[in-house]
Amino acid sequence: MTNTPQPERDFEQALRFLAEKMPDAKDLEKPTLIHSVRVGVYLYNHNCDISICIAGLLHDLVEDSDIKLEDLRGKFGEKVAELVSANTKNNSLPKDQIYIELLERCINSGEEASIIKAADTLDNLIYYRAIDDQEGISNMLNFGRILLHLKPENFENEIFAELQKEIG
Repeated sequence: MTNTPQPERDFEQALRFLAEKMPDAKDLEKPTLIHSVRVGVYLYNHNCDISICIAGLLHDLVEDSDIKLEDLRGKFGEKVAELVSANTKNNSLPKDQIYIELLERCINSGEEASIIKAADTLDNLIYYRAIDDQEGISNMLNFGRILLHLKPENFENEIFAELQKEIG
């Protein structure tokens, strides 16, 4: 019998699920599996609630695979499904409205959903800087600025300060 704490078991279960369900990188715009792992681990290393960490791992899964929110709700619970839902783009909107609506939805869903979006933005910014994608960098800087502008003052998690530091 193992002494592994339940949150670590839950996180590993979500990681295994993500790896099994995420499409191959060649089928995606960018390497999303490693991005999703970095976001989840970043949140885990920042001592976020395990549901935030799991939702961070799974935040792109509905967008990039055939997994539905109902699947996540059944496997990981309502809170994780709600956090993933808040962080999932609504591609039925006009292109110029997708990201603003996503940010507003994260803010309206609460601090936990916004923490995931901040971690996602930070990791995307690191990725675009690493490949020297100026358009991607510019988009993530704007995305981060809007997120920080929209967030209420009572959203005080340290990740928002880290995002502010990165975007200048």
